[in-house]
Amino acid sequence: MNLKKGLLFFPIILVVIYFCAGIFYDAKNIIYWKPLLIPSFMIYAIVNNKKKLTLNYFLFVIFFYLGETLMLFWDNILFFRIALIASFFCYLSLVNLGYESIKNKNLYTIPKGFTLFILVLNALFLVAILYILISTIGDVYLNIILIFNAIVALILGATAVIYLGKITVRKSYYYFFGAFALILNNVFVAIVTYFMDNVVLNTFDRLLHFTSFLLIYLFIIEDKKSNKIDIIK
Repeated sequence: MNLKKGLLFFPIILVVIYFCAGIFYDAKNIIYWKPLLIPSFMIYAIVNNKKKLTLNYFLFVIFFYLGETLMLFWDNILFFRIALIASFFCYLSLVNLGYESIKNKNLYTIPKGFTLFILVLNALFLVAILYILISTIGDVYLNIILIFNAIVALILGATAVIYLGKITVRKSYYYFFGAFALILNNVFVAIVTYFMDNVVLNTFDRLLHFTSFLLIYLFIIEDKKSNKIDIIK
């Protein structure tokens, strides 16, 4: 087996174990393996595509990792606040990654069709969840952080829509679906944390979590001059 490809074996095994434990057994027995997943994958990513990994991408990974790791200790109010702040900067890093790809384009575009539907759905989800959370959480600092997170999440959604509207290539689809998977992941996290903890929602949370991270990695390593993809918008 090629050494570079072999480095992917360990994170794949960890992900399989993590998902199986969450679905078939008590996730509490395996949940603290979660912090091992991203570092093990990043070893593979750096060895195979070091030249394509930018500073903004590493910032995204660091804040993504910090937020997801601290969220394991959500019952500690300080750790939970820091996790949400890390999520805020994770969003900002991802917005910047998208902006870097479209900054030389005319940014004024009117979303329509599928992209408009996703953007509106995202906005409705965020407003509804934000309203419910603020009504439920009595911590003023958490509410302020949540408001800022919702604002930057809307900016991220708009960036993804503009990017896909301006440049219809495989790279823009990776960014679009990666961004919205991350946003929806955090919506599911809020639901599971405060309202309804069950195996189905937890599975969606994990699925969106890993899907978003993988898609953003594929976005980073994909060549800018990839084949154009036609889609009805």
